[in-house]
This record gives sequence, C-alpha cells and structure tokens, in this order.
Amino acid sequence: MAVPPGVRLDHPSGTDEDAVVALVLTTACQVADTGRSDRELADVLEDWARPGVDLSRDAWLAEDGAGETVGYAFVAPPDAEIRVHPRARGMGLGSHLRELVEARAAELGVPELRQRVATGDRMAERPLEESGYAPIRQAWRLERPLDVAPEPSSWPAGVDAGEIDDDRDVAEVLALLERAEAIDGDGEPLPLDRFHAEHLVDERLDRGLCVLARRDERLVGAAICESWNDADGTVAQLAVDPHEDGDEIGHALLLAAFARMRERGVETVVVPVAGGDASVPELYASVGLRPVWQQTMWRKRLA
Repeated sequence: MAVPPGVRLDHPSGTDEDAVVALVLTTACQVADTGRSDRELADVLEDWARPGVDLSRDAWLAEDGAGETVGYAFVAPPDAEIRVHPRARGMGLGSHLRELVEARAAELGVPELRQRVATGDRMAERPLEESGYAPIRQAWRLERPLDVAPEPSSWPAGVDAGEIDDDRDVAEVLALLERAEAIDGDGEPLPLDRFHAEHLVDERLDRGLCVLARRDERLVGAAICESWNDADGTVAQLAVDPHEDGDEIGHALLLAAFARMRERGVETVVVPVAGGDASVPELYASVGLRPVWQQTMWRKRLA
C-alpha cells in the first residue's frame, strides 16, 4: 500500500528531540485506545538503544501536510510497534507502516513478527487478521484502589511472611523466579539479569513493600513491589515455587503487599499481568484487581 497523500515519512535520528516526538505520538494513541498511558521517554530511548537497531532502517516517523506527527513505527524483531494518531486513522497509514516493518523483518530473515493492539479495537485488529496475524496472548493493567483496607492474609500452615533483608535474600528471589519460570508483563520469559538491575539492586529495591513467603526457611513465594510516587504502587513480580499451591500463597502475598502499600500511603495498586486466556486470571480477580486496559499480542509467521 502506498503512502497516503500528504504524508511524508522520515527516520528518527536518535536525538532526545526525536524521541519526544515519538513519545507524544504514542502517548496520544494509548490515551485514545485505553484512556491512559504508561509510556515514558526512557522507554523510547531504550528501544532505540537495543543491540543491532539501525534507526535509519528500523524506525519511521510520519508527518501530515501541516508538519504534525501522525504515525510512528519501530521494528526490533520479533517485536514491532505501529502507532497512528486517531485523526489519521482509516486512510491506510497503519497498513503502509506495517508493510515497512514486515519488509524489514523479512530482510533480517526472522521467522515471525509480533504486534500489540488494544483488545477489541477492530480498526486495528481487522487489518492484522487480513494480513495473516493471529492472536496469541493477552496483557492487562490491573488496578485496585486502597481506600479500603484489604482483608488480612491467610497463610498456609507452615508458611510465614518476611522481608528482603540482605543480598542472600535477593539471590534467593532470583533463584525462585528461575524455578517458577517467571514471565514479564507481556508474557515473555523474564530476563533475570535485567530484572535484577531494574528492581533488586540497592538503589532501586523497596524492601519495605516487598513480601517474601518461607516454609521451613525455604523461600516459596515473593511479591516484588515498588512505588515511585505518592499515588501508585506496583507489584512488579509475583512468583510462587512450582511445588506449592500457587493460588493460596499468591493470594496471601498480594494481600500482604496491598496492606504494606496502604500503610505507606499508596492510593492505588497496579499489577501488570499476561496470559493466554481471554479473561483476567482468577487469582488477581479474587483480590479485587480489575482491568483498566487490555492488549492482545498478534503474531505473523513470515515466509
């Protein structure tokens, strides 16, 4: 499909200024699709800094005749991101950007390409279906207000709650995440080195919010939590040993984490979750978490 009339494509140069342009566009799209945005400038810059990325071939910005940015595309196989401003939708720009990222992925010889779109957005989903994509998993942002105190945790017999006290505890948490085959908020295998650097090093670890569960001194569960402002607290990871009752210990961990956040003055707890089913996993629904937005990951096998 050709570039829509009046639209000009260019590649970002990698400057902060270009990253801000991409951020403003993606934020406008997320707000239109889900009512909110959690995108930050660091996210854009981190994407552009991925190993092997060549912005002159892997990213595009689209401007309309008035010089306003109306589209953005980025590909770092197997992932691709395509955004079109609401006022520019329905004119073929999204399809053209998708063809560009697919051509680039084919050039790189990757076997598949994946994209995320707001669940139920048929304007975005239909072209993907027609182009050979199929849905493979869901991702949710779950929230619960903490104006009312959560019910007390009910721990299984022999299991006690604790905190992260030292580096030994951190090492045990990483070992637990590996045993539990932890995934990230997009449903991908959790990169432990990156998770450690972003959440468990001293300058980032919020020891007072994290909750550990032990049976006979053995770590069997962990809720790794953090809060970067006065309003929101996040459960960055919930993990339970595969030999334990995941729902029972997970339920207790979440409620204990909520209580600690409320004591801290956090107003809303946020939990990113991914799964293969169309509905929110029962464990999270059972503690009062509700979806505020939902995305579907779509995958296309490339020839």
